Amino acid sequence: MTRTQFILLALVLGIAAGIAIRWADAPSLTAAANAILPIGQMWVRALQMTLIPLIFAMITHSVASAVAGGRGGRLIGTTLVTFFAIMVVTVILCTILTETVLHIWPIPPHALDGLMGNATPEPLPGLAAQMLAIIPDNPIAAAAQGKIFPLAIFGMAFGLAIARLPRETGGGEASVMGLMAQITRAMMQIVDWVLVVAPAGIFLLAMGLGLSSGLGVAHVLGVFILLCFATSLLMAGLCYVAVYFAGAARVGRFAAAIAPAQAMGAGSCSSMASTPVMIEVAVEKLGIPEDVVGLVIPMAVSIFRLGTVAHSVAAVLVAAHAVGIQPSLIQLVLAGLAVILGSISGAGLPGAAVIYAIYGPGIQLLGAPMAIMPLYVAVIALPDPVITMTTVTGNLTATALVDRLLRRRPAGEGN
Repeated sequence: MTRTQFILLALVLGIAAGIAIRWADAPSLTAAANAILPIGQMWVRALQMTLIPLIFAMITHSVASAVAGGRGGRLIGTTLVTFFAIMVVTVILCTILTETVLHIWPIPPHALDGLMGNATPEPLPGLAAQMLAIIPDNPIAAAAQGKIFPLAIFGMAFGLAIARLPRETGGGEASVMGLMAQITRAMMQIVDWVLVVAPAGIFLLAMGLGLSSGLGVAHVLGVFILLCFATSLLMAGLCYVAVYFAGAARVGRFAAAIAPAQAMGAGSCSSMASTPVMIEVAVEKLGIPEDVVGLVIPMAVSIFRLGTVAHSVAAVLVAAHAVGIQPSLIQLVLAGLAVILGSISGAGLPGAAVIYAIYGPGIQLLGAPMAIMPLYVAVIALPDPVITMTTVTGNLTATALVDRLLRRRPAGEGN
């Protein structure tokens, strides 16, 4: 069995064990279970201790690399605007879909009480206070207090500044960029060490949730998985609509052309591994000029992942609803922005790191329990093929739209 399969099995067995102990209602058995549950919380904390340095270093390096490596002013500008516009639309539509589903089929508001402990969600401050909190007056204090979102904003600004620093002798990147990359890799190494015992940690965490919440945790994870499929497939379908209305390609030809790349994405669960196929499809089957493809596809793999943005909205909102949080409009806007920033910084990382980098800021901003993320790690493999397929579809759609916006050729030519 692979580690992913072991983790998924541990999740199922842990929930079943917790529910069985709860049903048995034997004081000695319950006491024994409660005695070992802190070990699971220790495992969660070991994962969380990497979160602040990982997100800061990753966002800083990603932004600096994207700015410093850009070429072709109009081409890169059009590409970035296209990426951002698509991500904003994705966040809006997936927020509407997720909130609608969660209001029609609500999650029990105490489904994750076992993760919250004695803590309660903090009351939402006013609009002015939330807007001011976006810009940290003291980044070090924000890091010490675990305020991820303002730290991400500072990381973006720091990355932009680093990109303007003089290059090393011989044209190499600024030394501080190398430092950020090394910090990211070091944090990922710690994550890998902690994940060695992931099945045991997930089992204990799931057992505690089964013991405290019964079938509520299964409900939460079931809704999360279904929403992953729904949000990803929604955005994949809308890609064809965007291509049609933009006149970027004939929809039938576009669908047939990108099918091999979609299959590669679903099979490998890696948009990076699908890059060669995407480039071949874009150049040979869609007839997009090589200079456009050569910039847009690598940038898309680096900072634009449609499936990730789509399902991350669901992940953040499910975590909030599961502890009784009903996000306000300003919370939804800020959580959506947090998902976009996390997605931009998290490309190319393994699954667990992506989950912590992308889900973390939005979950923390809404006051939901960060400890839900190991549970997401355990089940994300189920919808991952569809999520990656959507990302590949989004990358090729964005490439076609950028080419059309640049008016490199008349609509329909080469199709």
